[in-house]
Amino acid sequence: MITQLIKTLSVAAFITVCSINAKAQGDFKFEKVEHDFGTIKPGNDTLWYSFKYTNSGSEPLVISDINTACDCTLADWSKKPVLPGKTGIVKGGFKIKGKSGVFNKTLTIFANTIPATTIITIKGVIK
Repeated sequence: MITQLIKTLSVAAFITVCSINAKAQGDFKFEKVEHDFGTIKPGNDTLWYSFKYTNSGSEPLVISDINTACDCTLADWSKKPVLPGKTGIVKGGFKIKGKSGVFNKTLTIFANTIPATTIITIKGVIK
């Protein structure tokens, strides 16, 4: 009986510690996760949009990588940790040279968050 009680309390304590540790992390709070450039004229430029976020977590937020939809989509971000309550920027870019029509591109952000990935989107029409 006492052995079973000790095992039950040990399991409960383990679950509590894991729950607390799971919450000790960085967390994104983006002002917006999608940007529409609207209709743009063809050209040789790269369109850029800065997605602003706040680290709403309890630990420094670290972006380890950002995967883009294709070679025509770019990403730029600070490699330094963003402290809790502070802001950061992820820049999403799209090379419009030689492109026409609708585009809808995603950037997948890998960070010390739960879930570990966050998706932001840039879109528009070139005509």
